[in-house]
Amino acid sequence: VDGIARAAAGAIDGVDDLLRGFRQDPVREVALARQRHDEKAPKPVADYIVSISWGLVTGFAVFNLLAAVAIITFYGTYLPPEAVYPTYAATIVGMVVNMGLFESIKCVVIAAWALVDDGTSARRMTNRGRAIRMMLKRQRPGA
Repeated sequence: VDGIARAAAGAIDGVDDLLRGFRQDPVREVALARQRHDEKAPKPVADYIVSISWGLVTGFAVFNLLAAVAIITFYGTYLPPEAVYPTYAATIVGMVVNMGLFESIKCVVIAAWALVDDGTSARRMTNRGRAIRMMLKRQRPGA
């Protein structure tokens, strides 16, 4: 039975005693945990890539703005007077739908995703804590 309990305790990250290092040298263990985390973390993007990306995004936005102004100027000068105000109304309705409805839906979807992610993380931490507590209970003498 003791071998089974020891094997089950070792099933957590392949370590027999998760808290042994913390009991011996907690400062070193925290530093090692940080180092392991930093090694797993993705490398930051180089500054020149960030600058180029911002430049491309800005250029794309300016191009779209100038293209829209050119189209409005070119076709707007040839619109008959009775078509000008419906064009303005269609533009305003399009802006309201795009900025109001679509952006609101996007925000709701992002909030729902964040809630699901937080719930999953909380469940994962609860299960991890439960596994560690069970492992510690198995290590007590007389348990």
